[in-house]
Amino acid sequence: MFTLLIRLGFWQLSRAEEKRELVANQTARMQQELQPIAELLAANNDLRYRHVILEGHYDVEHQILLDNQIYNSKVGYFVLTPFIFRDENKTILVNRGWVLMDKDRSKLPDIAFIPPAGEIAITGVLNSFPQVGLLLKGADEPGAGWPTVVQIINKQKMTDKLQQPLLDFQLQLSAKQPYGYVRAWQVHTRMPPEKHTAYAFQWFALAATLTLLILWISCKTQRND
Repeated sequence: MFTLLIRLGFWQLSRAEEKRELVANQTARMQQELQPIAELLAANNDLRYRHVILEGHYDVEHQILLDNQIYNSKVGYFVLTPFIFRDENKTILVNRGWVLMDKDRSKLPDIAFIPPAGEIAITGVLNSFPQVGLLLKGADEPGAGWPTVVQIINKQKMTDKLQQPLLDFQLQLSAKQPYGYVRAWQVHTRMPPEKHTAYAFQWFALAATLTLLILWISCKTQRND
């Protein structure tokens, strides 16, 4: 048992180091120079956390509210707005940031905006859509009308509702870009390095406790003899 606990502790330390390297690599990607998204798509590169620029126009009539998003311990939505590429049959969902949910859930936030006429250029970081630990039935079904409320983005179902070909990822709008809300973008992993380190400490503490318990029992047995 002691050996198993020690092995589990070192395994958690190893996982913590892997996560630190992952976060460092992701952060470095986010700090790279802007690249046109068309070039990255053509090269079929790994796109996650790439800092990109793209040209096109917002589809302001078909916006999405991604439900149950937490910021500063408050519940709200991420606002996702389709952005149609210039001269291409491609659409990406732009995450314009977080907005607070009303106490009355039937009252949706006002997310309407009027961008400049014609084509515009926007910048941001490419990322996967937010995930949930347990996918409940119907959580990925878009609501009726617009803006539509959904618990999780299902690309195919959202493509069907929008009737536009969606890319597999979202664009997290840069903080300096207009038409956005709260944008405290962070690098995320399912379990941060600190949590792995905490688990390692727990395993080592259990090993130490087991050792002390065995010593105590041994000493008590010897005294009784």
